Amino acid sequence: MLTLLSSQQAGTLGEMLTVARLNSLGHAAYTSPEGAPGHDVIVVIRGEAKSVEVKTRQFRSSPTKEITRWPVQMNAKGDADFFIFIELDLKTLAPTFYVLTNAQARETHKDYTGSGNCVPSHVRRLITPNDFSALNAHHDTPVIASVL
Repeated sequence: MLTLLSSQQAGTLGEMLTVARLNSLGHAAYTSPEGAPGHDVIVVIRGEAKSVEVKTRQFRSSPTKEITRWPVQMNAKGDADFFIFIELDLKTLAPTFYVLTNAQARETHKDYTGSGNCVPSHVRRLITPNDFSALNAHHDTPVIASVL
């Protein structure tokens, strides 16, 4: 029977898989220094550094039955530009990525005192698996001042 990775092992593997996938898509991506507050990965999009919080959950047979939450403390991690939630199949070590903007992550988040979870069923309804287009579509809308 497959053994679950420790939480730290799964998290580190998820961050490495994220960096590898982002780089394979043509983005410059780097792991953040250990213990960096608020994010795990930095990705450069159109010359601008964006922060990414990565959350990895593992399963042995069924992600929809075994993955019941992605723990996220929005008070500590809520400033990240993007959240990438990973379902890690332990049989193949194949990841399924869910890329969310900050607003989408907040939409899927259930807040508890001092903690909270992003709910996988909500994430799966909202986001197409392995679709990284949110990174390319993400940009700040310019503010146009009107002349009076």
